[in-house]
Amino acid sequence: MMKVWISRSLSFLLLLTDCVWSLKCWHCIADDCDKDPGGNYKAEERSCEVGQHCQKIFFEMYSTTDNRKYKSTVRGCAWDCLNKNDFINCTRDMFSSRGCIEKSCCTDKDLCNAAVSLTENVNTRISFIVIFSVLFNLLINR
Repeated sequence: MMKVWISRSLSFLLLLTDCVWSLKCWHCIADDCDKDPGGNYKAEERSCEVGQHCQKIFFEMYSTTDNRKYKSTVRGCAWDCLNKNDFINCTRDMFSSRGCIEKSCCTDKDLCNAAVSLTENVNTRISFIVIFSVLFNLLINR
């Protein structure tokens, strides 16, 4: 009984690590934020407030007024960030009126909003927690 409690407590503490310390994220609001932020002088490291997420937003639309395609990438800290991908169901009407957005959120490590795809960071964290729990249970049950 005590071993199970210890294992669950440690797993819970691992989940809380993102909520206790503030996260550093790339902050970039400029015309070339789609490039690697590590080599972009317009991008800077910023400490977020405790509980915030790193986010990367890619926006694209076609303007029928001037027959141009507009693209933008923004990086920064955010509250209550949820992954979103309008491009999966982006209709022609959406693309030419309000545009389509792909928003990626992460909290697993500092500067995690530099990645092309942020969903792999979430999978890595979940895998780590599962592996840690299994190994810890094996050690306790010896």
